Amino acid sequence: MDYIDFTTYNRSSDTTNSGDADDTIPLPPQPALSLSLPTNIENLGKRFSNLNNITRILKGDVDVVSTEGDEASHENALAEKYAKMSLSILESKDEEPVVGEVNGEQQQHTNLNVRLARVLNESLSDSNIREIFTYLQEKGIIGENDSELIKPGLVGSMNRKKLRGKVENELIRNSSSVLKEYAPLVRQLKAVETKLNSLNELNKTTNEKIVKNYQFSSEFNSKVSQLNQEKQLVGLQKNLLLVFKESFTLNEYEEFLLSQGDLNDEFFTVLKKAETIKENCSILLAIDNPQLGVKIMTKVNNIIGKSRDRIVNYTNKTLNNLYSLNLKSRLITLHKCFEYLKRQLNYFDEIINTFSESRSKLLIEEFYNQVQGDLDHKQKQQSEATPVKQRSISNADSARPIFINAHDPVRFVGDLLAYVHSVAVNEWETIKNIFTFEEEHEEHVRQEFESIITEITDRILKSLSRPIKTRIESLVSSETKLATIYQIYNLVELYSFMFSKQLGSTGNFLDTIQELVSMSRDRIMIIITNRLATIRTSNIARLELNLDLQPPEWIIDFYSDILPIIDQITTTTVLNFTEDDNTKFLKLIINEPIEIFNQHLTANHLFHEQKQDLLIIKLNFLDLILGKIMPISLLSEKVLEVNDIIHELTTELKQYQLEELLKQCNLFNYYNIINMICPLDDEFDTIIYEPIKENQLYTIEEMNKVNELVQTYLPNALIEIQSNLMKLNSPIIVEEVINVSFTEFVEFYKRINQINTEFLDYSFTWTEYELNTLLGLDK
Repeated sequence: MDYIDFTTYNRSSDTTNSGDADDTIPLPPQPALSLSLPTNIENLGKRFSNLNNITRILKGDVDVVSTEGDEASHENALAEKYAKMSLSILESKDEEPVVGEVNGEQQQHTNLNVRLARVLNESLSDSNIREIFTYLQEKGIIGENDSELIKPGLVGSMNRKKLRGKVENELIRNSSSVLKEYAPLVRQLKAVETKLNSLNELNKTTNEKIVKNYQFSSEFNSKVSQLNQEKQLVGLQKNLLLVFKESFTLNEYEEFLLSQGDLNDEFFTVLKKAETIKENCSILLAIDNPQLGVKIMTKVNNIIGKSRDRIVNYTNKTLNNLYSLNLKSRLITLHKCFEYLKRQLNYFDEIINTFSESRSKLLIEEFYNQVQGDLDHKQKQQSEATPVKQRSISNADSARPIFINAHDPVRFVGDLLAYVHSVAVNEWETIKNIFTFEEEHEEHVRQEFESIITEITDRILKSLSRPIKTRIESLVSSETKLATIYQIYNLVELYSFMFSKQLGSTGNFLDTIQELVSMSRDRIMIIITNRLATIRTSNIARLELNLDLQPPEWIIDFYSDILPIIDQITTTTVLNFTEDDNTKFLKLIINEPIEIFNQHLTANHLFHEQKQDLLIIKLNFLDLILGKIMPISLLSEKVLEVNDIIHELTTELKQYQLEELLKQCNLFNYYNIINMICPLDDEFDTIIYEPIKENQLYTIEEMNKVNELVQTYLPNALIEIQSNLMKLNSPIIVEEVINVSFTEFVEFYKRINQINTEFLDYSFTWTEYELNTLLGLDK
């Protein structure tokens, strides 16, 4: 507190007069300067921080112990007084400025004092203090014997103040030397300051202009943006109106084109646009006020309706005049009409129905003219002329009419079917040319119209189904000859195949032809069935069975009619029957006649007791059937069946002839006895037949009788048996019966001769070799 600046407590003279003398503080020798201290002032201040300690050290060398307490108390009182005065001055600093100094300099001086007070009060080390005072002594600021600096009281305080003044002067000199070094830089900075001020002014002016320009640009841009928005809104409204006009209205040219223009690509393009407008009107009907949509839709519907009527009329006229389709452009237009009307099913179906009916009427009229002759047609031509456009493509007016020939129904059916086939082919080609689209169209469109071609052709030809069926049915129903019906069947089947290849495998007309094929086939079955039923109940057929043992005439007549027909068939089954029907038909022509023949034999009393004649007549009948059916491949199964029956009958006849030989030689009983004991086989052993000795008939006397009969009968047996089998027509069967029966007889003769030798010690006169020679058998 001892180093408070005097200038801090400087007051006016009247202030000193009003107080006590003790409160008066002398003014400093010179006013304090407001200088900014250099950086080394801090080091200087530190040197004075422990000044009190130095004072104590110096006083320690002098014997002033007696007065130390009084001076310390006085010093403390003085410091306390200075402190109070400093506080009062700080409180009134803003009200009473220092005289003679401007406010800026006073503020800087005050700050310097505060800094010096803060620095000088800091504590310093002894080495720093010694360095400070050494420096002051070197500069002559402090003498060697300057002891007044450490004295307490006012005198010491004044000396210290003087020392401070010296120090400050030294500091000022040092600072001045330092400031001189910065003088060029200050001058340059002042020059830069002038330029910077000019730049600041220019910057300020430029900023003001920029702000003004920015405000103007902002206003201008806002106006431009507003105008652009208005322009876009107007353009949007204009585009909406244009799009609405394009999407929901037709111009005058388009309306004229739909109402009166030619039917071409442009016409259908505009029509498609009109239909699109009609579809889009649903959007207008959904708004709050649907009146606009209703008006547009009504107008567009009227235009579309008129255009559709024009298309329908054009299509009907073109289809009624097929010769106009020679122009390719007209055909292309017709295809476009078809393609449009196909989406309008009611109109398209109506056109197809009208076209089909008109073509059907023409075909029926020409058909009757062909069948009934041209007399009625000529009379009709006298009453009304037939337009050229209504003539058929087949040009029936110049064709030769077909007349019914009662003696040649096959030719009539052939001519009739040939005419119908030519008409069908012409109609199919005509319709195909009309409804076949070019390859530039889509695949599904062409496929769709291909099915329509088949449908229309079937509709048109359907009109011929009933008259054709009626004519052919009447001929087939009245015909009784199998050959004629079979020829009609072949014709109908041939044309059925031709129609199916040309028109496809389905359709009403083709079904009619198939019905005629089935009807012809059924008629053949009916004729055969009726004929066999007539033979079954015929007395004449029964009387044909007599003792000449030959087959009846009816079977020869029957097979002479039916077998040539079957022999001509090249299919896997007869008349293209199914497997079941084919089996039934074969049973009808093979098994049924055999059954009728057996029935007639059963009813004939001539053969009740004549087994050989019964077997021979059966073998002759079956041999005839076998000879008839054997060359026909379709009857191969029945050939095997008949052959099995013949084999069974031949076996019975062979057994019968063997039994007759045994009976004639009185060996039949012994044959039965030996077979009862053990059947004869290749492994023959006489011991097995020893029980025969118990039979009373088995004696030497009886064997002598047998031997005599054998010698009497066998020389004539061959001739007798051949005469009995003379009526058997098959020499193979005759030879087989004779050889087998004689062979078995000789074999039995050999076996019984061995038994006789074993048990009776008896042998026949002739050996087996002699019998073979006698009966004409090979050894």
